Amino acid sequence: MSSAAFDTIVAPATPVGRSALAVVRIDGPRTSAIIDTLTGGPSDQRIAVHRYLNHNGELLDDCVVVRYVAPHSFTGNDLAELTLHGNPLLVERVIAAAVELGARIAEPGEFTERAVLNGKLDLVQAESIADLIAARTTLQAKLSLTNLRGALSTKAQGIRESLLFVISRLEAALDFSEEGYDFISRAEARAKIEEAIAACRSISDTWRRGRATTAGLSLVILGRPNAGKSTLLNRLVGSERAIVTPIPGTTRDIVRETIEIGGLPVTIADTAGLRESSDVVEGIGIERAREAAAGADIVLYLIDATSGRTAEDERELATLDEPLLVWTKNDLAPAPGLAISAKTDAGVSELLARLDALVRDQFAVPESSATIVNERQRQAITACEQSLEVALQSLDAGYEEPIVVVDLYRASNALGVLTGAITNDDILTEIFSKFCIGK
Repeated sequence: MSSAAFDTIVAPATPVGRSALAVVRIDGPRTSAIIDTLTGGPSDQRIAVHRYLNHNGELLDDCVVVRYVAPHSFTGNDLAELTLHGNPLLVERVIAAAVELGARIAEPGEFTERAVLNGKLDLVQAESIADLIAARTTLQAKLSLTNLRGALSTKAQGIRESLLFVISRLEAALDFSEEGYDFISRAEARAKIEEAIAACRSISDTWRRGRATTAGLSLVILGRPNAGKSTLLNRLVGSERAIVTPIPGTTRDIVRETIEIGGLPVTIADTAGLRESSDVVEGIGIERAREAAAGADIVLYLIDATSGRTAEDERELATLDEPLLVWTKNDLAPAPGLAISAKTDAGVSELLARLDALVRDQFAVPESSATIVNERQRQAITACEQSLEVALQSLDAGYEEPIVVVDLYRASNALGVLTGAITNDDILTEIFSKFCIGK
């Protein structure tokens, strides 16, 4: 993709389908020529103007045209946005005309990639655009906007600048070693490296919350047969998603639905009742239930208040890591602790409030914080931190400055990879191939 970054591309910037309006983007050196040909003459830059589009003597549409002249555009190139009537046929005809006039169809994410290559965005900001488009909750959108505004990039750049300060002075000391100049003492270098390690660790510590906020959480409902698991799922999602009968073993496979809790999308799984069973199909469902619980972020373990806490419950609870214990059917029998009746709604609001607090306290990202949200970012920060620790060990062991500088460069380069200051075509292709066409 990067090798063709300076030809002219065209793509729809709005989803395919009928709507009031549709936007087509054109970017590259032939943008002005294509727009002038379609509109019959030049138009002012950065001003929305009404124009009729014609090609080969045929009217294509009347639209609003906005031209941006390089470098004052999203991509840094000459760019135009055409706001058409939202009929897919009109969009196709305008794109076809632009292609005939010298453009080509854009690849996924190519407009944003050009913005990165031209220094308009860094890689973290580009990834935040994709995350913002894909956000399913307000909290996810806020996190994406925070990183789009540069919170993570600024923090990483600050660390990198500090490292380059140390590197430059250690190298200067080497160049003027015979003159006896001391540009930075080993104690000062050590303090700077320790500060950088602490800053990296503070970013690394955001990984669990950042990943949970962008990807969402999994919640599994466990319990013995007829403990009320399916009834609770239906109550939480607001529809009869799971079959409810008084017959034990009705649920045999996992039923999943996603709702918002604590600002995050949480996928709730209703599972087979846990018991010893000779039924092969039910047995498979029970094993799947246990496997789902093992990989879940949150586990609700339901106990039927009319039956009490049994030996089977105790065996299952002993295998779980901090499940949230919920007593059900408290309309039929009193129960201690968190008790609900999905049938009468008693206690359900309290359960949702507990879940909301749990998600916000343990998983959600605090607003306006610099946060890593994907594996690429995590690996870059980890590589930086590891190189800094090696550099610190070399410094403490009394090694010469060139050995220390090598690892400081590695740490600095890792941060450069994070933000895109150091680019790699394979990384760019991997990131932007996940974008939609026209973005």
